[in-house]
Parts: sequence; structure tokens; C-alpha cells
Amino acid sequence: MSGTRKKNGEGSIFQVAENKWVAKISLGTRPDGKPNIKQFSGKNEAIVKKKLKEFKKSEDFAEKHMPSNDTVQAYFSMWMREYQYNKLKPLSYDRLESTVTNHIFPHIGGLKIDKVARDQIQALINQLYKREKLSYSSVKKVYVALNSCYKHALIDGVVIKNPCLGIILPSQNERTKQISALSVDDVEILKHELMKNEPDGKALCCYRYAYLLILNTGMRMGEALSLRWSDVDFEKRTITINKNNVLSKRRDAEGNKIGGYEIQTQNSTKTASGNRVIPMNRSAEEALIALRENNDTPYVIVNSKHNPVLPSNFERSFHAVLNNAGIKGDYGIHALRHTFASMLFAKGVDVKIVSELLGHSTVKITYDIYVHLFEKDISRVTCLLD
Repeated sequence: MSGTRKKNGEGSIFQVAENKWVAKISLGTRPDGKPNIKQFSGKNEAIVKKKLKEFKKSEDFAEKHMPSNDTVQAYFSMWMREYQYNKLKPLSYDRLESTVTNHIFPHIGGLKIDKVARDQIQALINQLYKREKLSYSSVKKVYVALNSCYKHALIDGVVIKNPCLGIILPSQNERTKQISALSVDDVEILKHELMKNEPDGKALCCYRYAYLLILNTGMRMGEALSLRWSDVDFEKRTITINKNNVLSKRRDAEGNKIGGYEIQTQNSTKTASGNRVIPMNRSAEEALIALRENNDTPYVIVNSKHNPVLPSNFERSFHAVLNNAGIKGDYGIHALRHTFASMLFAKGVDVKIVSELLGHSTVKITYDIYVHLFEKDISRVTCLLD
């Protein structure tokens, strides 16, 4: 087979046999989701070229493919507002908006939506990763946003081909950040720092028991901050995880930003598998008992005014504790979750059980995150579980 592949929207011409040539042109997507392809055949290239040219001048082609006047920015803005805002969780929408605004609009936002070619998308992906040094995860978010929007544009009929088809993403392992778990020594230093008091006996860190609770349960920060006393069963010594607190931008009913941020409690976890029941060990129980003192609110973790805690303040306070303790490294609150998992592996707990306790959707996710723990000696990490 030989032939020439034309630019996006021009069609393709091939020789399929000695006296047979074929011209194909995409007209977008049929109602069943399958590609709508128009095909012509003839004895030589000139014949099929003529047939293709005549078809592109026909009313049939004009009706099925009307060039769009929308720019990438205009169409993406409509797509996000009308089709994504009510579909996505608040934080997910914030992330989509940030991805599109910061990494798509500045590069191709001014181009017509139906004039963007695959080569331009590939060049954008390469530039974001190689020159702008975005992480693999951030680059993938750009690709997913582009691909999703162009799939919708195909259904709308404003494009005849998805330019994201055939795009090659960078190697996932090339710039993957390894998880950070505290060493056994750092855990002891952290616990000592958390229990320090002011000269008047007041806790130096008001979230001391909240951090110890996360360390001994592996909860995500949003799961811990949304935890309510109704989720805690002291008799069965279990904690039910079924919610998630997120800090998202304040928006009106149409999704427009109206300034500031707000805490939202989502009646679901990060993933469906995140809904789980965690056994309460002695350290977690002690932390919960301490958190219950002088707390007459529905929330387990509250600030000094007995209000829900802002994730940014909770994270900032933790960094202050690490700094005061002299613990060096790129650690955030998520490191407590990783440390919990590391301690379980050091104890010899099966990866399937660890995966269930962490709320991962598959064991493969757990293994991929902690694979280095299976490859290295983890005897330096001790388990704090009873």
C-alpha cells in the first residue's frame, strides 16, 4: 500500500492494489461514537483526487463539517463551564481550570479549535516537560484535558479529527518523585517535639494529637479534617472513612470565581475504594481521647476557635513542627501516611492489607508507590502499631 496522508481535514489517498486507489476523509463521529469515514475509489490517483475535491465542495460536506470560528480558549471555556463544572468535584474543577489556564491557553489558546494539528499538541507536551520542567503528572493532566475537550468537539462537529490521537507522553519513571517516609529516629524526634508545652503548660502545637492520629491510621489530610465523632467507634475500636474536606475556590452557580476560598466537605473520599474502616490501635485511641477533651463540636479535629481547620494552616503548622524539631527533608503531612505504610511493611503486613487500609483502588497502586521498600532493607523503620 502506498499513498500520501494529507493535513488534518484534507483526507488521505492510498494505492491499495495495482489498479485501485482509495481516498478517505473523516467527518467526525457518528451517533454511536464510531468514526464517520467517507471513502472513494478509482483506477488511479487522479480519479480519487478529483472525487475527493468534488465532495469537499458539496453541500453534504459543508453540512457535516462547518469550520469553527471558536478559538481554543473560547471553546475550552465553554466546555468547562457547561459540561465540566457540574460534573467534577470542586477541587478537581479547580485543578482543571489551573491546568487549562496556565499550560494550554498561553501556548495555543489563540488558535482556532479546528486548526490545531497533532504536531502542535506533541510540541506543547514536549515543551512543558523538557523546557518548563513540569512533572509527568502535570503533563498528563494537560493531555487529558486536551483529549477530553477534543472528544467533545468531535461530537459537536466543530472538528473532524482529534489532534490528540497518537500523542506520546514522556516516560513516567523519568521524573517520578519517590515517596518520603520518616525514619525511625525522625519519628521519635517528631513525637518528642509534638508533646512539648509552653511555659504555662499549654500545648506548643495545638494539632499534636491530630498529627499522631494520622501517623497511626494512614488517613489522608482531607479525610482526617472531615472526620466526625459519629465516624469513631470506641467500643469496636474502628474509624469509618467516608468523607473528604477540600479547600476550593468560591464560585457562583455558573462556575465563575467570586473571590476567596471555602472549605467543602465531600460525602465521598478521593476514590470509591477510599471508603473504608480502619482499626484503631492504642496510639490512635489515645490521640482520639485527647482530641475529644473540651471538644463539643461534631468534628474530631478543630482549631483553637473550635472551627473546622483550613488544610493550608494544618500543613503550615506541621512544617513549623518539623523545623523546630530539626527534621530535614521534603516532608509534608502526606509523609505521615507514607510512614504509616512503611511501618506496616516493616512489620511484615501483606501488601493487600496495606492497600485496603490506605484506601487504594488496586494493590498495583500500592506496590508502585512503595516498590522501593520491597527492594531495600527497611529494618531501619520500626512499627508503632500495637
